[in-house]
Amino acid sequence: MRERTPWREILLWLVGVLIGAGLVNFGRWLGRQEVQSQKSTNQPIAYQPVSTPKIERVPEIQVAPPSPIDFWVPIVEKLGNAVVSIESDEPLPGGQNAGSGIIFDGKRGLIVTNHHVTEGSRNLTVILKDGRRFKAKVIGSEPHVDIAVLQIPANNLPEAKFGSSEQLKEGAWVIAIGNPFGFSNSVTVGVVSAKGRSLRDEGVLLDDLIQTDAAINPGNSGGALVNSKGEVVGINVAMRPGAQGIAFAIPIELVTDVVEQLLHHKEVRLPMLGISYEMISEDERRKLGVPSEKALVIRAVMKGMPAEQYGLRNGDVIVAINGALIRDTNHLRYAVRRAAKMGETVKLRIFRNGSLSDVEVKPSWVPIRQLLRR
Repeated sequence: MRERTPWREILLWLVGVLIGAGLVNFGRWLGRQEVQSQKSTNQPIAYQPVSTPKIERVPEIQVAPPSPIDFWVPIVEKLGNAVVSIESDEPLPGGQNAGSGIIFDGKRGLIVTNHHVTEGSRNLTVILKDGRRFKAKVIGSEPHVDIAVLQIPANNLPEAKFGSSEQLKEGAWVIAIGNPFGFSNSVTVGVVSAKGRSLRDEGVLLDDLIQTDAAINPGNSGGALVNSKGEVVGINVAMRPGAQGIAFAIPIELVTDVVEQLLHHKEVRLPMLGISYEMISEDERRKLGVPSEKALVIRAVMKGMPAEQYGLRNGDVIVAINGALIRDTNHLRYAVRRAAKMGETVKLRIFRNGSLSDVEVKPSWVPIRQLLRR
């Protein structure tokens, strides 16, 4: 057996230490590699889109705020106080009263109504919403436009606010307030069905009526047609017998003109050019080559009236008024009324024989009785 020496044992010990140290360092190196591998695996990957999508912005839909369900209530509560019931001394069938009226001057107790409400009666009684009763006096009346003015001995009365029928559009909400068959302050709701309707019967000359489907019955005559602002835009005058939802009101502009004349003059006059006209049809427009989608064609020119004096003729086509293209048949009526009040002319663009020309016509105030004789 070989004998061990001290040097040999020291050498073996050193070799063992070196091998152990190497194994330890190798283990540490493997651990670092594993940690680095895990870090690279958990690192988030940046998103790379294949192509950038085109985003189209959808236009926002404008939705009108909803109207309160009972938006008519405060209007009726306020304006209803200015609508009165009018009773005649003549007995009427079916419990019908004579009609309705509207207080337009609360200080002087002035009321506007229809002429046929007061016709043939010597004693008229006005009943307010609060139940007070007053004997009424007829201040003035014009049967040919069916408007009358009454006065009662009272003051500090609620009065209605007059608006403008010119701003009314077909389909606009309106309410009728009146006293049909003695049912005081009845309210009905409808829309403007049409404008510019005509009623000519038994000497009544009404060419600019508002048609509505708000229910109107006997006794509603002289009552208020009211817009959504709480303004009176017309006075209810008639319904179509045998029909449902066809009723008419006199536009408030005509009412105001007539009332002012009844209060200050002995006769009622209307602003006129002296023509009758209508909207031109599409076929006629194309046939004549009229360079406008909407136009008025003159069907008749009255002798001695401004239209004849300024050279207008039958068949002339009006394509513009005061520089504005024709809107509808009411367009000319409103322009004539404004010009007559201001003492100004109406500028008409006329299409005749394939060419355009401008004509200025100054309206005249013509007595209604003179118009009827024509």
